[in-house]
Amino acid sequence: MNLHKLYSIFFLPLIISLLTIVVATGCSDDDEALQSQYGYVQFKLYKSTSFDKGTVTRSVTDKLESLSSAQKIMVVMTHNGTTVSQTLPLNAYNANNAEYGLRSDKLQLLAGTYKIIGYYLYDKLDKVLLAGPAGEDNEFTVVSGGLQEQTLTVDAVSRGTVTFKLTKEGLSTRAAGEYLFSNIRFIDVTVMNTFTRVTTGLKGMKVTYEEDSKENQNPDNVNDKYMDIGVATCDSAVWLPAGTYQVVAYTTYSQSGSTKPELETQSVRGEPFIVEDNKLTEDANVPIQLKETAEYIKDYKALKAIWEALDGKNWKYNSGIVDNTVHPSNWNFNKELDMWGDQPGVDLDANGRVTGLSLAGFGAKGRVPDAIGQLTELKTLAFGTHGETLSGRLFGEDKLAPDMTEEQKQRIRMHYKRMFLDYDPRLNMSELLQDGINRHPKLQPIKKDNRITLKDTQIGGLTNRITFISKAVQRLTKLQNLYLANSPITYDNIATDWEDATSEYAKQYADEELSWSNLKDLTDVELYNCPKLTQIPEFVYDLPELQLLNVACNKGISADQLTADWKRLADDEDTGPKVQILYLGYNNLEKFPESESLRKMVKLGLLDCVHNNVNHLEAFGTDVKLSDLMLSYNQIEEIPDEFCAFTDQVEGLGFSHNKLKYIPNIFNANSVYVMGSVDFSYNEIGSEGSNIKCSMDQYKGINASTVTLSYNKIKKFPTELFASGSPISTIDLSNNLMTSIPENSLKPKNGNYKNTYLLTIIDLRFNKLTSLSDDFRATTLPYLSNMDVSYNCFSKFPTQPLNSSQLKAFGIRHQRDAEGNRILREWPTGITTCPSLIQLQIGSNDIRKVDEKLTPQLYILDIGDNPNISIDVTSVCPYIEAGMYVLIYDTTQDIRGCDALGIER
Repeated sequence: MNLHKLYSIFFLPLIISLLTIVVATGCSDDDEALQSQYGYVQFKLYKSTSFDKGTVTRSVTDKLESLSSAQKIMVVMTHNGTTVSQTLPLNAYNANNAEYGLRSDKLQLLAGTYKIIGYYLYDKLDKVLLAGPAGEDNEFTVVSGGLQEQTLTVDAVSRGTVTFKLTKEGLSTRAAGEYLFSNIRFIDVTVMNTFTRVTTGLKGMKVTYEEDSKENQNPDNVNDKYMDIGVATCDSAVWLPAGTYQVVAYTTYSQSGSTKPELETQSVRGEPFIVEDNKLTEDANVPIQLKETAEYIKDYKALKAIWEALDGKNWKYNSGIVDNTVHPSNWNFNKELDMWGDQPGVDLDANGRVTGLSLAGFGAKGRVPDAIGQLTELKTLAFGTHGETLSGRLFGEDKLAPDMTEEQKQRIRMHYKRMFLDYDPRLNMSELLQDGINRHPKLQPIKKDNRITLKDTQIGGLTNRITFISKAVQRLTKLQNLYLANSPITYDNIATDWEDATSEYAKQYADEELSWSNLKDLTDVELYNCPKLTQIPEFVYDLPELQLLNVACNKGISADQLTADWKRLADDEDTGPKVQILYLGYNNLEKFPESESLRKMVKLGLLDCVHNNVNHLEAFGTDVKLSDLMLSYNQIEEIPDEFCAFTDQVEGLGFSHNKLKYIPNIFNANSVYVMGSVDFSYNEIGSEGSNIKCSMDQYKGINASTVTLSYNKIKKFPTELFASGSPISTIDLSNNLMTSIPENSLKPKNGNYKNTYLLTIIDLRFNKLTSLSDDFRATTLPYLSNMDVSYNCFSKFPTQPLNSSQLKAFGIRHQRDAEGNRILREWPTGITTCPSLIQLQIGSNDIRKVDEKLTPQLYILDIGDNPNISIDVTSVCPYIEAGMYVLIYDTTQDIRGCDALGIER
């Protein structure tokens, strides 16, 4: 029915009638009386299907598509035989609320009874959307000064709201995409009306993912009665015309920054759901199709196969450190299949593929199955590590992870060194000297000794019982790190055969040409503390890009075999020139391979041979430049002159606890690079009468800031070090056999040695010195700041160092003669006037009368164990009482002038 015809039906008989309204100007009592005759009406519009008194309407179209499209209403009515029409705006809180009803603005009318004839609805462009009659309830009365509400029903399309829930539709081979359910961030859903077959597309709905649980008994754990599940929902309700629907297609999206990459588009058949007028239908099902052949699903099945093969039901994570990233529990498969990858020790990429697997600390037992070959995205694999019982599988703060930066990789590579090898030899110095070093602004502070005295896992001790690894591991061509530690495995059971040739995995891989040469990313290998290893496994020599090999703590490898293995590694044309780090400590090594082989290891930077039985060294040659060399705790008597060269990255070199009779001539004091420290403590240097084997002119010196020569047999002061220009700032000569330091030990007769002036810290404790030469004056040692000559034989205080303007601390405790008598009795008069001295340790002597007035500048003073001392501390008592002066004393001593000391009288 067209608009013209509809208008004629409703209003043609009344078209001539008009309501006459008298309009007057000005303000009068008549106006107020007239005003008081008015009231108000407000129209409310509802869908006829939602209203009890709904009526059939006629419209420009069959039905109004939605109430929210109506912006205005023109109501036509009669009053006292006169036709009145008025256009009013329509309002709702928002478009969604409009479906539940609209309100017009209030309309002012003369008091009286009105009868509605009909109405027109307009859109925002004043286009007529629908014309309808008033219905049965078409009269209303306007009361003077009152507000009347009048309901109008509209024949609009019935609509309801619906929210969607994404569910996993079991495993199916029909799905096209391979992605994690949890990666879905947005979804487009296409629904079809099951009666009309009309489809509607709903775009860009946001998806919220969370994990939940439901009742389900775990067959592997009687105490676990709940299964982990993943739940994804679209919380925003969308409007649909009333009817029965089902989801027929969807497109899923992930989110990466501001972009929304498409994951997949899939046709499906969801469960029917009903939409009713103005009602909410919750959780309409969107069946997300999982793919059984998806690689990440196959990875998760392989994980379970590995768990079952390695006695997984009895695993229990055991670590001395439990942090937020390591969950101290067993693996759990009481969850939906696509969530099986979420396990302790497993790293996943954005597509759910397994990229990291660590079984360290779980107590795995048995044979690693062929299923390991499924994990083709694996980059880090650890069956045990050198630090698992102390710092966990992740090496504490240094997380072992796929695709590490160069900095992260280097920290992981140095973890073993930091844990078991690093040691600051200055820790053997006296507290006085250590305190001075840590106070000095230009000296490197002393690192605390946080090494593990006993190994993390005692040598020969086991944390797992893995006895075999399938050759399927050779399929892991993206592998970067391989760790095997604390295991009873033998060299011939590492990737030499299938675990079960009849397994589905073995059959699947049987036709592949497996070779370690394909693992071009595998650079770091650890075979640590495997007591049944009798040689380095064959696969190591087949790795084309090996850079780190840790075979420490393998006591089952004989001395000759380890030398032969090292030689083979060096001679291999692939591995020899590429190995950068070699940990060989705590083994049976007795000798190095021949120099001809060692010279091929041109990239070797770190060599660890501590705690072996090495008695013979071969030279690498100066083309091999080491940054870390650790040879402590061996039987080495001599180091070849051309042993190696050193890089500018050297922090410390360890040669302690050997049988060296001479300071080796393998350094060069003229090098532009100054190393951190070189430790020759606990050797036999000086036992042959000389400190060096060559002549003074041939000796090249040591380019190190700290040189430790303690616990040797040095009788002659090592002048050679300073004559060669060694840039030494700290020297430890304690626990030697020196009785004197002659003139010109630190300087020639005329002039000075090149770098002697750099000497800052000197430790001469536990010798047999009776005096110091003038070499120790400020003219030679202008920067001397700390010196300790305790436990010697000084009967007179050596005053030479006291004129140094930089001297902060001096120690001269416990001076005894050959019979053990106390021989230092005189107080060093004038010592309180030393320009920078703040600490003096003169305890455990026989100091007698002290006439000198103490000053607060010398605020650390040790006079304890001087039984005959007599001293007045009145001048510093206020500082003692204020805690600003440290006096180390005995309460039985004759100390006067300060009652706060509690001296016994």
